[in-house]
Amino acid sequence: MSTVSVDFDGVIHAYRRGWADGTIYDPPVPGALEALRTLMSEHAVFVLTSRDPEQVAPWLDDHGFETVVDRHTARRRFWNGRGKLLVTSRKLPASAYIDDRAVRFTDWDRTLREVADLE
Repeated sequence: MSTVSVDFDGVIHAYRRGWADGTIYDPPVPGALEALRTLMSEHAVFVLTSRDPEQVAPWLDDHGFETVVDRHTARRRFWNGRGKLLVTSRKLPASAYIDDRAVRFTDWDRTLREVADLE
């Protein structure tokens, strides 16, 4: 079974105004909740966020997901739970990372050009 990591802001939560005061203010990105359920039917899935996982988990719970919060005191090395979403701020091993701000690495020349084009 493979594991998939999904970013929260901009991928699950619409995040149209940026960080603002840290409030989770927007509805889900259209199709995000259904996509998470589809992924969860075939993979272990965790939500990777720069936010406090304790803040994100209740939002996901309110949208019908059962969550597990990864606290930094846990020595979790990976996630292979099916049917529940782990919410973490630590990058755990995964087969794929779904993120709205990623630059896919293929080689350093291309990567440096893509980063330069961000400006």
